[in-house]
Amino acid sequence: MPVRSPSPAALPPIPTDATPPPATGESAVGRLLTILDLFTADNLQIQVDEVAARLGVGRSTCYRYLQELSDRGLLAQRGKGRYSLGSRIVELERLLQQSDPLLNAGKSVMAGMADICDNRALLLCTLYNDRVLCTHQVGSSHIIHEGERMPLYRGRGSAFPLFQGAGSQAILANLAPHQIRALYLAKQAEIAESGLGQDWQEFRGALATIRKQGYVATVGKRNPRILALAVPVRHVDGQVMGSLLLLTAHTEAERAQALALVPRLQAEAARIGEFEQRLSSGDTVPPAN
Repeated sequence: MPVRSPSPAALPPIPTDATPPPATGESAVGRLLTILDLFTADNLQIQVDEVAARLGVGRSTCYRYLQELSDRGLLAQRGKGRYSLGSRIVELERLLQQSDPLLNAGKSVMAGMADICDNRALLLCTLYNDRVLCTHQVGSSHIIHEGERMPLYRGRGSAFPLFQGAGSQAILANLAPHQIRALYLAKQAEIAESGLGQDWQEFRGALATIRKQGYVATVGKRNPRILALAVPVRHVDGQVMGSLLLLTAHTEAERAQALALVPRLQAEAARIGEFEQRLSSGDTVPPAN
């Protein structure tokens, strides 16, 4: 489909340029997707100059890319040279809610876990490239610790590093050996900073310990008064696809109670894996409580 030039009514006049695309071998589709990657929790709007610098293209080429995404509803213009995510994202989110087997398996199983969510939050996490994404949450949006109300930084749509936090490490430790090795070769500095090991032997040993005990318990990096405890969620073939994460107050008594819940969390995580397989196969019957 030909790329259309931006409408003068929609965009300010800009000089024509003939800047070629960056010599990286990236396709036009790849450059469009790179624009979407610029959006983060700390960067909710993007600027034309920011996009042009990231892509290595001129302003007129940049405007054509932005107009193409706007025409598809993926972006919305918010002012001169400023864009936010568009309404099509909301529509796609609705379709995801209806179609994702892991998400729907998690929602069904976690609905029956309200009895353990008093002053706690329960989250379903999944691997997303080299990050971990929270896709569903039940329970509280905050934790009371010694009378103080503390908001939770993790919630649906939040992405976190693969090496930090219980929800992430429960997935990391259960990846295939070749994936773990590749991650170490590419991310040694991040791994050392996370406390998982200063060298390959320490890193491999830390992950082996997590796999052996069957869960991860960590204290919040941003808020040390939050305790996180997670177990892996696996496909029926044993491959890890996510984690079930419990967030609660970090007190000695609460830690003991959370650890006592590990067998329950592991059993529910196994049910999520079994139901995910059934949904992937076209079965719509909810699991028995």
